[in-house]
This record gives sequence, C-alpha cells and structure tokens, in this order.
Amino acid sequence: MAGGGHHPFRSDPAVERWSTMHATMYQRFRMTPKATRQVLALGVALPAVLYGLSVYGDDKFEFRARTREDNLSRYSAPSQEKSEE
Repeated sequence: MAGGGHHPFRSDPAVERWSTMHATMYQRFRMTPKATRQVLALGVALPAVLYGLSVYGDDKFEFRARTREDNLSRYSAPSQEKSEE
C-alpha cells in the first residue's frame, strides 16, 4: 500500500493555531467600544428594525385563498344588490 506510516497527513501549524484560538475565544473576549457597537447593532437595532418591518407590512398581504363567494378585489365596495320591494 502506498503512503503507509502512522500519520497519513501533515498538520498545518496555522490551521492548528486557528483551531486553538477559535476553541478558546470566549476566554479572550473583551467588551471594547467596537464590540459594544456590534452587540448593540446586532442585538438591539436589528431586531427593532425587523419588528418595525413586520408591523408595517402586517396587513399588506392576505394569504387566505379566495372562496367562491369572495370578491376578487381586496377592499370591495358593498354589493349593490337590488332589493325586491
């Protein structure tokens, strides 16, 4: 068999260093001004914008299918049926 040996691949020191840094990221985290802006932007502003968009577009679309008795226009005028007198 070709290759043989106990180590079938060579480990890259840069990949190993990145893996170690990534695994211990929570130990080195500090709340700097940049991190504070990111937390506020992603944790407060983004949900607020998404909530605002959802409230704005709440009644814009109707996903219920029309039935045979429904008028096809969204806001239809009251029907002008002739009453029998």
